[in-house]
Amino acid sequence: MEKKEEKLNVRDWIILSTTMIGVILTILALIWQNIPSNGIVSVTFLLMLAFILFVNSVSTNSKAQFESKLKNLDLKKVKQFLTFAEYSFGLGFTFVIIAFTFLGYKYLLDFVGYNLLTLSLPIVFLLTAWIIIVIYNIINYSGEGFKSFRSLKRSIWMILELIALGFIVLDFFGIIIIP
Repeated sequence: MEKKEEKLNVRDWIILSTTMIGVILTILALIWQNIPSNGIVSVTFLLMLAFILFVNSVSTNSKAQFESKLKNLDLKKVKQFLTFAEYSFGLGFTFVIIAFTFLGYKYLLDFVGYNLLTLSLPIVFLLTAWIIIVIYNIINYSGEGFKSFRSLKRSIWMILELIALGFIVLDFFGIIIIP
């Protein structure tokens, strides 16, 4: 058993994850009152998966906090819980971003039809998210060379968002329809 060398700050992550649970439930309640012509199935599916991941993030961060207060602290175990919570939160947030991208795109289709503005919303939305992720990685990994571009988890999340954008482009040109 390792000694407790640093104070773990998981309270903020618990609060943030709990807030995201409330946000998801609110969004679900609102979109089902004004359903877009398509996309509601995909958006609901993504938001429900995100809900589970945020609940897991809350419980896993709580478990890490509990484990960190034990007399026989196992720091390795605590760090494993924290990593699991981080991946859970990140994947949940990725699903929320993809759901918002689909939702915004589908609502624009209903209101303004097939035009450049409709297709530009998801592109600009995701590009903005990606720029923020890259800046965050550069700050987070400053002084560590190209490690900021090798963050596996964030790369996977960005790839999932890029795939979602591909589905939107295919939907826009009528090759597939996002349900």
